[in-house]
Amino acid sequence: MENTKLKAFLPLFYIVWSDDLLTQKELSTLKQFIDDQTWLSQQEQKQLMAKVDIATPPSRQQIAEWKTEIEAGLQALPEAKDIFDISVWLAENDKTIIDLESVFTNLELNLGIAGEEAISQFKTFENTFTSVHHTASSFDTQKLTQVLDGEYADIIKRVKDVISRPEFAYETSTDIHVYREKVLQWCQILADENLGNMAYPKKYGGGENIADYFAIMETLSYHDLSLVIKFGVQFGLWGMSVMFLGTEKHYKKYLKAIGSLEIPGCFAMTETNHGSNVKGIETTATYNHENQTFTIHTPHPKAQKEYIGNAAAHGRMATVFAKLMIDGKDYGVNAFVVPLRDKKGKTLKGITIGDCGHKMGLNGVDNGTIVFDNVVIPKEDMLDRFASVNEAGEFESPIPSDNRRFFTMLGTLVGGRIGIPRSALSAAKSGLTIAIRYGDQRRQFGPEGGSEVPILNYRMHQRRLIPLLAKTYAMHFGLQYLTNRFLQRTEAEMQEIEAIAAGMKSYVTWSARDILQECREACGGKGYLSENRIDALKNDTEIYTTFEGDNTVLMQLVAKSRLAEFRKSFENMDKMGMLNYVYEQTKTVIMQKNPMATRKTDEAHLLDDTFHRNAFEYREKVILASAAKRLRKLIDGGLDSYDAFNVAQHQMIDVAQAYLDRLMLEQFQATVTQTEDEGTKNILTKLKQLFALSQIEKNKGWFLEEGYMEAPKTKAIRKLVNQLCWEIRTDAVPLVQSFDIPDSCLSAPIAFL
Repeated sequence: MENTKLKAFLPLFYIVWSDDLLTQKELSTLKQFIDDQTWLSQQEQKQLMAKVDIATPPSRQQIAEWKTEIEAGLQALPEAKDIFDISVWLAENDKTIIDLESVFTNLELNLGIAGEEAISQFKTFENTFTSVHHTASSFDTQKLTQVLDGEYADIIKRVKDVISRPEFAYETSTDIHVYREKVLQWCQILADENLGNMAYPKKYGGGENIADYFAIMETLSYHDLSLVIKFGVQFGLWGMSVMFLGTEKHYKKYLKAIGSLEIPGCFAMTETNHGSNVKGIETTATYNHENQTFTIHTPHPKAQKEYIGNAAAHGRMATVFAKLMIDGKDYGVNAFVVPLRDKKGKTLKGITIGDCGHKMGLNGVDNGTIVFDNVVIPKEDMLDRFASVNEAGEFESPIPSDNRRFFTMLGTLVGGRIGIPRSALSAAKSGLTIAIRYGDQRRQFGPEGGSEVPILNYRMHQRRLIPLLAKTYAMHFGLQYLTNRFLQRTEAEMQEIEAIAAGMKSYVTWSARDILQECREACGGKGYLSENRIDALKNDTEIYTTFEGDNTVLMQLVAKSRLAEFRKSFENMDKMGMLNYVYEQTKTVIMQKNPMATRKTDEAHLLDDTFHRNAFEYREKVILASAAKRLRKLIDGGLDSYDAFNVAQHQMIDVAQAYLDRLMLEQFQATVTQTEDEGTKNILTKLKQLFALSQIEKNKGWFLEEGYMEAPKTKAIRKLVNQLCWEIRTDAVPLVQSFDIPDSCLSAPIAFL
């Protein structure tokens, strides 16, 4: 404005336009005021009216220029108490304006912008420690990626290259039939790249490398999870059931065609009536000695196979779990290869297939039901690694015990309980990457008079996401440990490995579910939009807590395993040994629970590995001993062991949870110890400390009840969790970048602001 008198209006115009919204009240008030000023010429009124025209708002540059002029007035008038003082200065002390103080003050009141609060909008504040906190990596992300990928870096890169191709662009159709066909096409590309058959013997076209297969599944999980599950059903459950439960004749007949996707197949175990209770399934496989065949039959509707992946549209064959019947005698659950469709996709005689239809997630997977009506298959299609029918028509098995044979058979399929949590963890990493990158860029609020700040600078936002980031790293190293144990297993270790796999499957999939929910909320309304992918990640991973074994059931298996180990530790001791054991445990507890230890709050102690390990081990041991004692008391009181276990079920979950927390911590600590690069080691150390302390904080009620810690200590832990979140925040974006998820897989626009 050239007219100095009119510059008196600049503070008013700035205030009403600075929030990008001129309200109807502000508009009418200003127009009425301008119209009432008889000292203004018609031309001056026209100029001023143009500044409050909603059709032609001022540009951001114009508003910034107004603010610059106003700030110059503030510097010249440091004692200014209201915006009228600035108006007078801008008007170069024009007497007309000075005489209008009461008129301008009344206008300010009508606009609701009077007083010191209004003038504070123009002041330039120094940055606060919250507003200046920003991303500044303290480590080399590539070196951390190397730690995460380890020896599987080459196969991981190979898979990332494939799923980054244009043909892997996400399917956006809501038609499940279109989606299913796209997922099948993706699977075919992966099969053509010899990624599906990676675990199969080289003799049958495979890579003979199950470790790489796990890495493939985990990496594919950065992409569409329907693809992962379809891939896992075809090449994992279907193919590996043939590989692990069959023998050479089955490999020769099926494996190459399974690996190339020439024979799409299913894994038909679950039935409507029995869910997780595989031993209770009712489908029968009756042996016919005269013609050397088996008859596969569904005895009633509730015995149908249900939720079977690949069944509704594409599966041509299935590994079917059924009770083997010979001469009317039940020989338990065994596995059989059963054809479902011909090469043209037509359903075969005796097979009835239903479609599970639209689901909460994973709608690119064609889940279906299967009913068998006296379907006859040749004798050689019984998968006979652990049991067979001999030439005389008699049942034979190298494992005489029915129970041991059953669990040995299922134990060979434990790989699924390794692949699923690794897949879930990748989904959690994707969600965290989206949420943390968004939080680093999304600005809101800020110090009075200052700029808005990234929402990741707010302590509660850090509290929501950064402990989950630390837990994600802990679970990554925990799953690496499980995978290595499985790959290097001996027969004697299998029971323990199966328990760890069952536990980690539950622990990680539950955690992934919770992480993705928090990521959704942390992204606000943007997180609710499908384009930002968190909805797909949430919906698709929901079922991870159920398939491959319901999590609650699996955690009870873990608890039973821990109780069995606990009992063994006493069975092998004489009376003196038991007394010594109890003495040592009691001595350790007394040392850890002395008043000095329970109240110790110095930072060095609270960040110490030994303190963390002792706390986790103490919790595990006490919960385990308490559960064992409770069961013993219930049984001694006359309850059947089955009933006693049912009464104490909630304690069983606690037993498993404490055991898995300790395992995760141990593996995290071991990884940090082995890390050589100093920058990587430092950031992993902070994450490890945050994981340990946030888990202790989560269970602080238990530690307080037990007298293991006192209130000053748990309060100090809470403060230290806050501080670690604050410190790690600057590295949060580099930490998720170290997951090295392809941009095309992340896809979410909010991750690329």
